[in-house]
Amino acid sequence: MYLDSRGMLSRPGAYNFHRREGRYVSSIPVIVQRFLRFGPFFTRGVTLDISTRGMSALVCGAPRIGETVVIELCLQGATFEMLATVRHSTDAKSGFEFFPLSEVARQGIHDWIQELNRHDESLFPCHYAAAAKFGED
Repeated sequence: MYLDSRGMLSRPGAYNFHRREGRYVSSIPVIVQRFLRFGPFFTRGVTLDISTRGMSALVCGAPRIGETVVIELCLQGATFEMLATVRHSTDAKSGFEFFPLSEVARQGIHDWIQELNRHDESLFPCHYAAAAKFGED
């Protein structure tokens, strides 16, 4: 499902918003590795939205803003590890910006987004179009 910056359902590319790239709602289990003074610390979480530039997630134990973490993400049976910077973090959610991704990781996320688009349009073809039209007004 694709949401514009106002939280309304819209077609990909239908709304010009402030992000460089759209985020797609998706709940994928993740493992976040933080590097603390006493050594590496692993915590689990779940994504809220994702793009090839970053993601937001619910993570047990909020990381600090500016912290560099390793995110392990499993998409369609393949596991990807990505280096990311924490851009915002609260007890409710954290936002991550990926460092430049490997071609394999970038393609894996891109393929997952394409699958999300196909899945959403097949599940809600009428409502999806009506909601997108409503969001354009």
